[in-house]
Amino acid sequence: MTKLRSFAVTVATLIVAAAMSTAVGAQTGAKPTLTSQSATISLSIAVPIKHIPMGQKPWVSLSVGNLGNEEIRFPWSRVYVEGPKGEPPTTLRQRQLTDRLRPGESPLRMDDYGAEPVIAPGDSLTRKCDLSVFYDFKEPGKYTVYIEVVDSLAAKAKTRTDNNYRVRSPVATFEVEPSTR
Repeated sequence: MTKLRSFAVTVATLIVAAAMSTAVGAQTGAKPTLTSQSATISLSIAVPIKHIPMGQKPWVSLSVGNLGNEEIRFPWSRVYVEGPKGEPPTTLRQRQLTDRLRPGESPLRMDDYGAEPVIAPGDSLTRKCDLSVFYDFKEPGKYTVYIEVVDSLAAKAKTRTDNNYRVRSPVATFEVEPSTR
């Protein structure tokens, strides 16, 4: 297969997957992906464990596909969670990332862990995220999660997506189960 044809098949697959996730989201009441036609990345999210005992860390995997024609770095992201009583209590890190510090809170020093991995055109990369870094999961119940990232190629090309260069993942769900003790 030629590189162009392989790229076209990948893009077509991503479009079908996005359409299917939007249709599923519409049936469950979840919000659809907010990717515009000008987006140069695709996102998918997965929850490896759907039923998490209270006290264990909930994790998600975020996959980023590069639909553009030049390399990108794995994008910086914002995580959003809704639980049985709305947004769960946020950690200081989440409040800083979402510009919602409380009066008197000092910002955390954001350590530089080195450069983010590069994603070549037509490739994708998956990273895991510990949700307890951003939220306190003290209440049992069902939770939904999605992640927003900045589309750096669209921003560089000054092509505005529906969300000011941000692209939203589909919604994933998991359940925090009460302790059996």
